[in-house]
This record gives sequence, C-alpha cells and structure tokens, in this order.
Amino acid sequence: MNLYFWSHLNQNRLINNVYMNVLRSSFIYSLFTSISRIFGFLRDILIANFLGTGVIADIFFIAFRLPNTFRRIFSEGALNSAFVPIYSKLIKDNLAQESRKFAGSIFLIFLIVSSLIVLIIEIFMPFFVSILAPGFTNDYDKFTELVKISRIIFPFLILISVSSIFSSILNSHNKFALSAALPIILNITLIIALVIASYTTGDFLLFLSWSVIIAGLIQILFLTIALARGKIYFFLNVKIYTNHIKRFTKLFSASFFSSGLLQLNILIGTIIASYESGAISYLYYADRVYQLPLALIGIAIGVALLPSISRKIKSESLDIIHNSIEQTLLYSLLFAVPASVGIFTLSEQIISVLFERGEFTETSSLFTTRALQFYALGLIAFILMKIYTPIFFAYENAKPTLYISAINLVINTILSIVLFIYIGFIGIPIATSVSAWISVFLMNNSLNRHGYYRISKRIFLPTTIIIFASIIMYLYLLFLKNYLGIFFNFLQDNEIIFLLFSVLSSILLYFILISFYKPFKYSEIKKILQK
Repeated sequence: MNLYFWSHLNQNRLINNVYMNVLRSSFIYSLFTSISRIFGFLRDILIANFLGTGVIADIFFIAFRLPNTFRRIFSEGALNSAFVPIYSKLIKDNLAQESRKFAGSIFLIFLIVSSLIVLIIEIFMPFFVSILAPGFTNDYDKFTELVKISRIIFPFLILISVSSIFSSILNSHNKFALSAALPIILNITLIIALVIASYTTGDFLLFLSWSVIIAGLIQILFLTIALARGKIYFFLNVKIYTNHIKRFTKLFSASFFSSGLLQLNILIGTIIASYESGAISYLYYADRVYQLPLALIGIAIGVALLPSISRKIKSESLDIIHNSIEQTLLYSLLFAVPASVGIFTLSEQIISVLFERGEFTETSSLFTTRALQFYALGLIAFILMKIYTPIFFAYENAKPTLYISAINLVINTILSIVLFIYIGFIGIPIATSVSAWISVFLMNNSLNRHGYYRISKRIFLPTTIIIFASIIMYLYLLFLKNYLGIFFNFLQDNEIIFLLFSVLSSILLYFILISFYKPFKYSEIKKILQK
C-alpha cells in the first residue's frame, strides 16, 4: 500500500513538473510576444493611418508576405519542429560535441540553400509576383512597383534562416525570451521608417522595404550576443551526411511540406483576394488582430511543449506525458475560448479603435470587421493545431501532419474559390476557419490512433465549465453593446473607453465564474510568475 502511494505521488510530481515547465516557458514566450504585439499594433495603426487599404498598402503587404511566409514555415514550423527534438535529445544525453556539430551542419545547409533560393527568385521575381498577385498584372505601373519592392524585401529570407536556427538553439536550452522578442525589433524598425517617411515626405514603400532588411540584421546581432552570453556554441561542420542529419531531413521534409501547405493556404487567399480591390488589406488587418491570441496561446505553448516532451519521451511513462499534454490543453482552452468569443463579439469596436483614422475609412472598418468575425470562429481550431502539431514532431513522426495539411489545403482552396465567386473576399476567412476545424478533428484522431495522446473523460467537465462561462461572457458583452448607452452615455460616445471597459469587465466576469470550479490552481500561476 505504501509502495503504491509513493509511486502514485511520484508520478503526480513528474506530471506537474512537465506541466509547470511548459507553462513557465509558454508564459515567458507569451510575455515577450505580447510586448511585440503591442508594437505590432502600433505599427499597423500607423500603416493604416498613412496607407489605409489602398494600392500602396496592398503592394507592401504582398511584397512582405513572400519572405514572411518563409518565416512562418521556418521559425514557427519546419525548422523548429525538426531541429529541436533531435538537438534536445543530444543535449539530454550529454553529447555536447555531437549537438554542436549537428547545429553547425544545419546552419551551413540553410545558409547555402536560402541564398540560392533568394538568387533564383530575385532573377525571376516578375514571374513569382504574377503568380502571387495575378490581379495586379493588368496594371503595368502597379505591377512594376510590386516587383521592385519585392526584390528589396526578399533577401530578408536569408536573415530569417539564420535567425530561425539561432532561435531554435536557444529554445532547446529553454531560453525563449529573445526568440519571442525578435519581432519587437522588426516592429520598432518599421515604426521608425513610417515616422521618418511621413516627416520627410519620402517614399513610404522604399522606407518600409529597407527597414525590413535592417531589422533582420539587428535581430541576428542580438541572437549572436545571446548565444555568446549563454556560452552556447556550434561548429561549422562540413560533414553533413550523418545519422542526425538524416533524421533531421526526414522530419524537416515532412514538416516543411506540412507547414508549407498551411502557408500556401494563406498565399492562395492572397491570390484570390488580389482580384478584389482592397481585399488584401482587409484580410491583413483582420489577420493581425486574431494572430495576437494565437501567438500568446497557441504558438507560445506549442514552442514550449516541443522540447519538454522531446526530452521526456524516453525517460517518462506515456501516462505522465498524456496527462501533462491534457493539462496543457486545458490551460490553452481556458484562454482560447473566451478570446474567440470576445473577438467575435467586439470585432467592430476593436477594428474601429485600432485602425479607423486617416486613410482607413468606415468602409475599411466594415469589411475588416466582417473578416475578423469569421477568423474568430476558427481561432480555437488554429490554437489547437499549434498545440497538436508539436506532439507528432516530439515523437519524430511528421507524416500525419503532412497528410492532414494536404487535406486542409484542398478543402480550403475549393471553399475559398467557390465562396469568393458567390460572396466575395469574405469567403476566404470562412474557408480558412472551416478547414482548420476539419484539421483539428483529423489531428485528434491521428494522435489517438498512434497512441501519442488520447482525450480522457477528465477533460470533459472543466471544458464544459469553460464553455459555460464563455457563453455567459458572450451574453454580457451583447448586453453592453445593446444597452450600455442607457446607463453610461459617455462610454457610448468614446469607443476606446467602451472597448477597455468591455474587455476588462468581461475578463473579470469570466474568471469569477471560472473560480467556482478552478480548472487550474492560482498557486501554480504564482509559481510561474516567481520563477
């Protein structure tokens, strides 16, 4: 009896250790990501003010999307997912020399490959731009400007590749702060460029384009300093045909196509939207809003979960890993569900407060709001995908994510085209959300079938409580929108105050309702903050 008690107690401690490590790491990542997003919103507010949703804005968003797509594939997808499990296990097994050689080989491979890609695309940029934005080919001046700006920005891909490798190394050593803070550098640089261009009446597109390159160089400088301070080194190993590289190649190939297919969904949306004036900008601004909770919850937890599970697979039991995943999943739902409800309900106020000024008109707000509402309906699915995906890579099995991504691409493409024909650009976010929910269902079945994670009955009660509290919060927000003016006329006339009051009071109401059940312990959050 005593043996069973101590064994059970020890197992619970192990589960809590895994869970707390993931929460602590994701909290750090979320903290710096939230700071980055604040600067990101300030950047977007200035872009909306100076460029609005016109031709110039569309040109910059398209030109920036090409390297930014690779950034999402590399830093938030293929490279991190393939590199971290192998590198983390080498560190855990005290194979310092092997880990340094492995990191050095990956660095050289990506530096060479990214340079070749940039060279090829720079030469054939008009062809690639015509594929990315076919709706621009009918206007020679607009198309020529897009090609010019794209050629300036695209070398950012090389800088992204280097930054992604350095960030993955730091993440493997449980150093998440700088990799999460890197976008702050980009956002501040773009803000400075916008301000200088406005005061000097310079070319906004040229200032913005070159600031992207400058930001990439500064990011690499900060990462290099962080690696040196942490005494984390790697060798420039030219011997690349090793077992570790072969394992990496297998994981990266599947992950690249998986992440690439998901990003291809976004590019397809851009291609379709290019046929409707202003649509690219509407989708961009809506995307920026829902990306905030996605980054704070889904990406943060996913990035933190991968190295944690990778190190535990060989040393801990499946029950410990399953339970830690489940607790992490509950933690994400605790924030994801009310975030989805809040964004959906307050989308009009959010867009109006953030962007409606200068060149960003009421019409721009109306169309951006509609796009945001449909993105909000898929937010929970987007977050769950970010949490489910690293589990496959921790087990070094990326094939299921590849197949699911391919299905997602087909469904999203067909739905986007059909809906665009009938209802215009708004069909794109609808298709994106629908295909995301289908992907979550397929991922869950695949995890269950492979034995990587199986939903237990324990999750149903807390999930029900979270949904119930979110419904009450939704009704409360509807009440504020429809009837608040009766009691507080001054709030109705000031959208910023109304939005702040609505957000803060609804969050308070939600956590008061949740506290009756407590799906998490406040002491755990306190421990995270103290670490």
